[in-house]
Amino acid sequence: MPPTAHTPPPSVSMVDAPAVVIDQVTHGYVLLDDAVTAFADADRIAGLALLIGVRTSLPSDTVERALDARSPGAATLLCRAAGVGVNGFSAVLRMRQRRLRDEDLNPAHALAGFLQTPTDVAQGAVGILKPDDGI
Repeated sequence: MPPTAHTPPPSVSMVDAPAVVIDQVTHGYVLLDDAVTAFADADRIAGLALLIGVRTSLPSDTVERALDARSPGAATLLCRAAGVGVNGFSAVLRMRQRRLRDEDLNPAHALAGFLQTPTDVAQGAVGILKPDDGI
């Protein structure tokens, strides 16, 4: 069944099985933003990194470091390149705020940067980070 307005987002217990969530997103049963929000709100950075890594062809450890970085720039580019929407990115910002616990973080500034970054620019920037396949 393709996603509709009535498709429930993944539950917290479901985010404990990231491969299942990623499969459901890949096959259109769960919306990407719903999965991102579920992972971020449950503070499941490894599952979130795996999902974004699959969407961007980057290793999940690279994505996880970007999500945990002090600057929101890398997380902004990765989320934009992965096709995450504003609601999903807002959840990522909330997760970062909880994890980094720093008063100097400015979610409004990061969200504005996200909205101003064209998807194709983000995908090009992320393409530079992809592992070399020897081609």
